[in-house]
Amino acid sequence: MNKLRVGLLGLVLVCVGLVVKAQDVNWQVRGGGDCATIIGGVTNIDTQFGYHLGGTADIALREDGVLRIQPSLLFSQKGWTFDGYYGSEQILEAKFSTRLHYLELPVPLAVRLRIGKECFVTFKFGPYVAYGLNAKTTMEVMNTDAKETFKANHFSKSCDFYGNAYDKEKRHVDYPKLNRWDVGVAEGIDLTLNHVIVGVNLFYGLTPLCRSGFMGNPVANVLPSLMFGRHPKNFTVGLSLGYQF
Repeated sequence: MNKLRVGLLGLVLVCVGLVVKAQDVNWQVRGGGDCATIIGGVTNIDTQFGYHLGGTADIALREDGVLRIQPSLLFSQKGWTFDGYYGSEQILEAKFSTRLHYLELPVPLAVRLRIGKECFVTFKFGPYVAYGLNAKTTMEVMNTDAKETFKANHFSKSCDFYGNAYDKEKRHVDYPKLNRWDVGVAEGIDLTLNHVIVGVNLFYGLTPLCRSGFMGNPVANVLPSLMFGRHPKNFTVGLSLGYQF
């Protein structure tokens, strides 16, 4: 973990150095909606709507401006939902919503191509590092007004939901303590028209949220474990809107 922090600090310093030296820098503000979930070793979950908001430095690496680097600093929300049951003596249908809040630093390389006057398409790919700020789960009992937000920050401690949470197959659910650091790959395509940016982004986590699957049917979990690994990871697809100064 110390090596990760040192690497992150080095990445930030490199980005700052590029901004200082660069002659061709565009500053951008970005925000948008995301469709988030987790993949690998877990089933019986659904997607969660999230969002991202932040700024980007679009830095040219060559005089022709085609090859660029685009470090960003974003506040992003990820997570998942699942339908299940909640209760002890009386078990009722419930919907659970888990939200993970991150401070995120993507640093993709980009290729910007002109397709018209003041119109560009940009392809980007590179690493990202994110630090988990807070993670909580809200539960809503169906067909009632009963709601509860479980106070445990999932990045700080495990959460057993008082032993009363079950998935849709009535298997008991509890969360282990989640890994606060998330490292992965970011890629996307931007269309820039004058100062307006419309983009599609994909974030694929490589760092496990925890060391094993924590919910779902063990038999059904085999296929996602073979495809994506047996440790759950963040996966997000989003639409981004921005403005370039």
